[in-house]
Amino acid sequence: SKIRTPDGKSWPGFGHMHSLVRLKKWCNEHTLQPHSNEIPLTDDEVAAGGAWQRRTPHAVINVLRAEQLEAAEGRRKTGELYARNVGVLVGKGGIGLDDLQSALENERSL
Repeated sequence: SKIRTPDGKSWPGFGHMHSLVRLKKWCNEHTLQPHSNEIPLTDDEVAAGGAWQRRTPHAVINVLRAEQLEAAEGRRKTGELYARNVGVLVGKGGIGLDDLQSALENERSL
């Protein structure tokens, strides 16, 4: 998949970012029901949900011992986790792209 660097004019990247292609794949695999009439999320919605969930009000450093990291990686289902978070942020019944955009603009004006 193609890796893009955020241009600062749209959704800024926070921390380690997965590509839009990968996020869309996960969202489609884990949120859309087969043979349903659900409309997939737009690129903007997926990008916003992917970027927004990586935010934090303070700089954060996670310090893990190797065995802790190995245990966490073995249990985590990354695609499901990202798809669920994107859905909560911008999916049906989620916070919504307009509210996230408004909050981002408010932060930029501070």
